[in-house]
Amino acid sequence: MKTKTTFEKYLPLIATAWLTIFLLRLVEVSAMLIVFGNEDGMLPSELAGLAVDLVNGGAVMLALFPVYLLLSKCSGKLADIIYVVGIESIAVAHLLILQYFFSQHKPLGSLLFGYSLDEIMLTVTTANVSIIKVAALLVIVAALSTGGFFVFKTKTLTKTKTLTMVSAPLAVIAAMLFSGNYNDFTINKSLAFYKAAIEYETEEKVYCHEISDAEVEEYHQMFPEKKFVSEEFPLLHRFETADSLGFYFNEFERRPNIVILFVEGLNDDFVHDYHGANLMPNLRGLMEKSLCWNRCLTLGERSFSIVPSILGSLPYGEIGFTLLDQLPLHLTLTSVLNAADYQTDFFYGQGSWFHKKNIFFRKNNIDLIFDNAKYSDKYEKIVVGKENYFWGYNDKCLFKQSLEVIDTLGDTPRLDMYFTGSTHSPFIISETERYDRRLDEICDNLESNTDRKFFRHYRNYARTLLFLDDALGEFIADYSKRADFQNTIFVITGDHPMCEIAPENSLKRYHVPLVIYSPNLKSPATFSNTVSHLDFYETMVAFMGRYGVERPEFSASFGGNLFAENNNIAFMDEPRNVIDFYSDGHYISGDKLYEVDKNFNIKKINDKDLHATLRQRLEVVRKISEYTSLENRIMPTDVYCKALNDSLLREFKSDADIVFSGKYKNLIQETDVTAFDTLVFDFSLDYHGADGACQVVYNVKDENGANILTEYLGLGKDGRKYAFHRQIPLAGKGVKMFFNAFFFNPKQQDCTISGLDGILLGNIK
Repeated sequence: MKTKTTFEKYLPLIATAWLTIFLLRLVEVSAMLIVFGNEDGMLPSELAGLAVDLVNGGAVMLALFPVYLLLSKCSGKLADIIYVVGIESIAVAHLLILQYFFSQHKPLGSLLFGYSLDEIMLTVTTANVSIIKVAALLVIVAALSTGGFFVFKTKTLTKTKTLTMVSAPLAVIAAMLFSGNYNDFTINKSLAFYKAAIEYETEEKVYCHEISDAEVEEYHQMFPEKKFVSEEFPLLHRFETADSLGFYFNEFERRPNIVILFVEGLNDDFVHDYHGANLMPNLRGLMEKSLCWNRCLTLGERSFSIVPSILGSLPYGEIGFTLLDQLPLHLTLTSVLNAADYQTDFFYGQGSWFHKKNIFFRKNNIDLIFDNAKYSDKYEKIVVGKENYFWGYNDKCLFKQSLEVIDTLGDTPRLDMYFTGSTHSPFIISETERYDRRLDEICDNLESNTDRKFFRHYRNYARTLLFLDDALGEFIADYSKRADFQNTIFVITGDHPMCEIAPENSLKRYHVPLVIYSPNLKSPATFSNTVSHLDFYETMVAFMGRYGVERPEFSASFGGNLFAENNNIAFMDEPRNVIDFYSDGHYISGDKLYEVDKNFNIKKINDKDLHATLRQRLEVVRKISEYTSLENRIMPTDVYCKALNDSLLREFKSDADIVFSGKYKNLIQETDVTAFDTLVFDFSLDYHGADGACQVVYNVKDENGANILTEYLGLGKDGRKYAFHRQIPLAGKGVKMFFNAFFFNPKQQDCTISGLDGILLGNIK
């Protein structure tokens, strides 16, 4: 009997790899058919992807043959085991990566690296994926693949059979290339992720820490309506936005309450007939009595962008403003109204730590953050999966709980901010059967079978929209029974279109509704100028000026106002890259240029000069955004203090490293703070030293040296950036008080502080 060559012994492993690839594509196609249905071009694209995978898999296996050859010299059985285990391990990783594609309808890229570990764990835990089903699928694929290997091992794979296996996928690839049918279905999801991961880790991440005078001048020329006043602070301009909003309101008897609703996943399409259905009758009814902007754009493909954009018209930082390690000095509607004696509140059904919302709001002197850690026990918790992960509370609970809290806050004007969550993964609502029936009734009345099929496949998401709409309707109804209803302005907008449902085009990834409602409106109106969330801050601050809120002399707004055309809007996509840009009816996304119609439909055009012009504008906006965010160049300290009616008591900054090993190192010398009701101690630094070795300590003492209060702020990790913002209420009028701060190094280890930058402010209410 003829002895098999080593390569002939290797052929069953190649066949096993091909069988595994086939099984993985079969899983992918089956899941997509179940979740999304047979979309146009999906099956041919998946077939083409299978062909590419087979050829790539064969090429990789051939490249690994020399390793098998070496291993087999020691033990052929060991070599087989190592390769089979390797194939199965790759299959397991691939199936896990596919879960993102099944939920988001696009491959996983470098987005993953823009999240903290806690945020990743939250996303995974609440993805509503059945761990048992995934594990069962892994076992089935591994069993079939391994079983295939033993079958192939007993068969003789001739050169003819091998050639046939290779030529078939090559023929499919040739047909695919000829037809140009290559898209997200075609590509291998694991390879796409590994490629993105390698690029992310190897690509030098160069952010703009310096800006030229020419670039500042070019940026200023893009916004001729603004009177810029500084090259050192490129965004700073005189606040001259007129109060256009006030024209649409009857005069309020007292300073109005402002209620801002950041609605998760609210696509502009959802507030119109969507696939033949009215999913949001309550919101649509409210819009008929409101001011509506039908060409409003959010600035990011995910929810990290909306809070800083709406409240402060702030730049984007590296991966989102709130995610900066050290927040620069800035103003927002929250801090401006807080300084004007407004009660400022943020209500959230989930954890406010997500996207560092809590840190951002505290930086802006908010009075109350009410998140899922504070809800009454009478509200039903959302618990996800077999792990019983506590996600938070649905939107109906959010609104009802908030009104109970508001009733305890006293009769003061308020800025109440909400972030909804029911239309976000895990898409869990109460009364599921009721909303299933509602959706079935809607589908029964649809004329198009295609639309009925659409809602069958997107049922989980569609019913949460019905639930959200009811929650909004009930909230407005409950509010209408309050004595302050007539004196309240409601602002409703989406953070971004729902990611789980593919948008019609890349620009519509950012298209959201913007609604301003109040029973005190003179009449409804709809506006068709192009605006973004960046245009809200100055519009609202200008309006509030007529009600005793002192308008800052200067603004660093990244946008304009809601009653003008915004012609230069940059967007941060899902992987946190600023590569999309809208300008005067044109849009660039990646390397493509589009013409944009009134409904945000886009058509690809070829105009090299225009494309180059828009690319240059985008690059300038990106650089200005990064420079001002990373170098604390949004506004100078004196502008910040004047806007918030604060007195600057101490400013401390060191460009040189501070190196010490003693037990104490002074930071702020003793300062008389007797005259003030509140102090703000705000600083940032980079810490280098043993983990937990050093702390920043501040205390307030009376004239006899007795401690009134003390706080220890730990510097826990070597090489980390730290930022602290503390509002310190002072009690005991008539008692002299003194503030001081220092570094405390009890074990007297070597410590280095770099990038120290901070202020101590005093405020009299």
